[in-house]
Amino acid sequence: MSEALVTEGVGLVEHAQREGATVRLLGGAAVVLHTTGVPYREIGDLDAATGRRDVKGLTRALVERGYEPETRFNALHGDRRLIFYGPAGKLDMFVERFEMCHRIELGDRLALDSPTITVSDLLLTKLQVVELNAKDVRDLAELLSHHELGAGEGDHVNTDYLAKLVSDDWGLWRTLDGTLERLPALAPEVGERSAALRRVLDEAPKGRRFRLRAKVGERKRWYELPDEPE
Repeated sequence: MSEALVTEGVGLVEHAQREGATVRLLGGAAVVLHTTGVPYREIGDLDAATGRRDVKGLTRALVERGYEPETRFNALHGDRRLIFYGPAGKLDMFVERFEMCHRIELGDRLALDSPTITVSDLLLTKLQVVELNAKDVRDLAELLSHHELGAGEGDHVNTDYLAKLVSDDWGLWRTLDGTLERLPALAPEVGERSAALRRVLDEAPKGRRFRLRAKVGERKRWYELPDEPE
């Protein structure tokens, strides 16, 4: 089933492109495509992202491909998230941004890679998880094992991009720092790279918003605990 989902994910991206819509994979299928190319854990569904202007055309393209929309959920949340059920299972589609524990803007970055979001954005979707589970740890370990740290966009972790994101967002920095602090004990094979990335984020210049929020610190919750859609 996992291999079928990865294959379907790539096919979905290509089908959407032929119909004039942009879709990029994230989640487990994207990690597989950015690392071994072969599923190393069970993948239960597909996760993807699209731009707001592509929603209408994409919905039509998905229906043509055999997907059925979750009508009620999509009517209520369609400006930021859509759910479909297709031949290979569930498809969770984020619109313009990825929102879980933190908000990650993806709209302007979808064109930077294909068929997935960039490895830097993909890593970020995992680092922003406050309550890590075993799958998150494994995905982080795979991504960091297969990608070096570097400046600018490319097939590496873009430290310039991540440093810029945390420079004015204390909450995002705090979560990423906490995840990277815990990761070496959970995945020793990426301990050195985790520590190196943590240093980059810690040493990045911080803006006024960051400094003001840092004064409040952990007295106020800095993240969301997302509910999984029913």
